[in-house]
Amino acid sequence: MIGKKAEETQNAESAAPEAGSAAQREVVVGVDGSAPSRAALDWAAEAAVRRGIGLRIVCALSMPLVAMPFSAPVRVAPTPELADRAEVVLTRAVERVAEVAPALAVRTQVSSLEPAPALIVASRQAELVVVGSRGLGGTGSVFLGSVSVRVCAHGACPVVVVPPGDERRRPQERRRVVVGVDDSAHSGAALRFALGEAARLGAELRVVHAWHVPVPLDPLALGAADYAVDQQMLAERAEGRVRALVQEARSGFLDQVAVDVVVVKDHPAHALLTEAQEADLVVIGSRGRGGFRGLLLGSVSQAVLHHASAPVVVARTGAEHVVDEEAGKEHAERS
Repeated sequence: MIGKKAEETQNAESAAPEAGSAAQREVVVGVDGSAPSRAALDWAAEAAVRRGIGLRIVCALSMPLVAMPFSAPVRVAPTPELADRAEVVLTRAVERVAEVAPALAVRTQVSSLEPAPALIVASRQAELVVVGSRGLGGTGSVFLGSVSVRVCAHGACPVVVVPPGDERRRPQERRRVVVGVDDSAHSGAALRFALGEAARLGAELRVVHAWHVPVPLDPLALGAADYAVDQQMLAERAEGRVRALVQEARSGFLDQVAVDVVVVKDHPAHALLTEAQEADLVVIGSRGRGGFRGLLLGSVSQAVLHHASAPVVVARTGAEHVVDEEAGKEHAERS
């Protein structure tokens, strides 16, 4: 039964619509039966309820490709044991969702692909993709930490990485969303997402911006008698830019969200992680100022993803969706 579903799913994946198409919008979550994936499932179900959309639960089987002479590689059909395991994982996931959100529309999907390509393909039809930070570990692992990073890098929509301990958090306890901003378009997308999520949760939004003293191109200039930096002026200018960015992102309909702006002289990753200690959600852009298109994720994004104790959202700009959609296609085709 599941084997047939896997074959149908593979066909559906190859014909998946482009990002931004009129396909059904839903929250997509990857599961493998591990504690991190259960935490991700709980978070995804709550997110789908808040948005009033459906939930799609994806289980990836990681079936290998077999090279065929004079034809394209063929993916091996799942064994009965793998098919049975996928059915058990999805059945338990559906039952878990039914306990907390019985009215939520849920559908399941078995993918023959590896986890990262499966979720990247699914992201083309999703409003949000949710994944656990790690999987089972060892040879039984499905959703590893590397999978989270790869999906964040190439997903066609915002991606949420949920740490294992977050399954103990309940919605009514959530009171703060933290977002990191700089002067890039990527942080603008992160700020808009954070404002919307704070409004849904009834939480305050803390906007964090880290700045540093500019270093002259000529190192010898540091010792010059006339070299001085007005740090107070730099801090005030930075705060002014951040507040203007917040005002622009509000767009009039998010005035009810309480916003607290924190501008500090610090490394961006350290500043975000410090403020995130008491946060219930952290939102970041996929790349910051000076990011290169060829990089998977910016250094700040990777640091926050690896060390934050709260769920982390990697938000994306519309232009970035187009760029990374192509990268995601190539990634899925190679896997």
